[in-house]
Amino acid sequence: MKIVIFGVGAVSSVIARVLYELSKKSSTEIEFLFVVRDTKKAKTHFFKNVELLDDAQFLEVSKFDDIFANPQEYKKDFKKSTIFINASIPSYNISIMKLALLFDANYADLASDIYNDEVMSSLKFEQQTLNEEFDKKSLFSLINLGISPGITNFLIGERIFAFSNLPYQTKVTKIEINLLEEIHSKQLIFSWSPNVAIEEISYRPVFFKKNKLKSVEPFSKSRTYKFPYFKNFVEVYPVFQEELISLKQSFEDVAEIRMFVGGNEIELMKNLYQLNLLSNKYCYGYQDSKISINSIIKDVIPKMKSPEVIEDYVKDKIIKYAEFSAIADISLEISYPDNPKKVKSTESIGVSFNRYTDLLKTPYSGSTYISYPTGIGAGILIFYTLLNKKHNKIKGVLVSEKLPALLGAMTNDIIKRELTSYKINLMNSIK
Repeated sequence: MKIVIFGVGAVSSVIARVLYELSKKSSTEIEFLFVVRDTKKAKTHFFKNVELLDDAQFLEVSKFDDIFANPQEYKKDFKKSTIFINASIPSYNISIMKLALLFDANYADLASDIYNDEVMSSLKFEQQTLNEEFDKKSLFSLINLGISPGITNFLIGERIFAFSNLPYQTKVTKIEINLLEEIHSKQLIFSWSPNVAIEEISYRPVFFKKNKLKSVEPFSKSRTYKFPYFKNFVEVYPVFQEELISLKQSFEDVAEIRMFVGGNEIELMKNLYQLNLLSNKYCYGYQDSKISINSIIKDVIPKMKSPEVIEDYVKDKIIKYAEFSAIADISLEISYPDNPKKVKSTESIGVSFNRYTDLLKTPYSGSTYISYPTGIGAGILIFYTLLNKKHNKIKGVLVSEKLPALLGAMTNDIIKRELTSYKINLMNSIK
């Protein structure tokens, strides 16, 4: 199994490690090729994973576009590749997908470029334009992997698939996803790229209500939510992420789909937004130089720290506590054969990662509390999809909620057990 990963960072190093560990458990031979711009910098992300590098090679290029423009020059590097993983920016998705098709490899990515008018008007991901090409070659393309989107979609898909096998009619009327991003630290520490976060937060949140797409102002229409395992109530705000488009595509009969996010990292972004510091308007006196308040904030805001620095922050208790949680509340309308009255119910499913400081004792030390569950979720879904590809004829461009029906109950249970073995709590309750 040859894994080609474009870009090495906080998430991709976790993906590589979990793939390495799963391959050892299943006696599967694995090798890595990391496509990077700076090999020395990339290797710093494996400072606790040096044994993984024994089965790894690095292809250093000044820019990825050189590969896309001249793929045959890299034929020797990419031959017999099993899967290409885009762990870089979403704008490379299509180029890497075409590269995967050229070398008869499967594909996976972590996010889509959704903050544009074309996606909003079509409600489709750019990667889905290549579905026919992957299908014809009996290759799969897993898009929007991670913990959320990714594992959350997988769990929602598994549960809704199960409803179809019940002896009574069950209709899903609403899906609401609530995210918690909470970190307590003595310093301002970002767990994801501030530039990406600013772009996402500044975009008008959208949601589906009565099957129609609606939008609201950022940080409006907030509500209070209680996350499992977390002791406090949290103010959550509407947000637009891949899950909304994906779930509406997969379950078009669900009339209402919403998503919210809360936690102290989001509160910081809310303060910046309400102070008008995320504005794209030009600064007074700088019209000719095209300098906006937004661009200044992006330039001066603290960047993500290296894994070694993050590890030291945990050791020195600069980071005291961190938690990520993603809970989907699925509203149901149940019709029993002998009862004309419909019964309403809500099932909550999701994940929580609240043992962040325990990572110090593992090869994942130096990960952030966001990159760790994201990489674990993506790695597990990739590995077990590859393992089951031949048996279940998995092909085409797939979103995570489609996997449970394709993989089957046994593999679905294995995936959930693997998640818990990596300290990811799974939740399932009926309200």
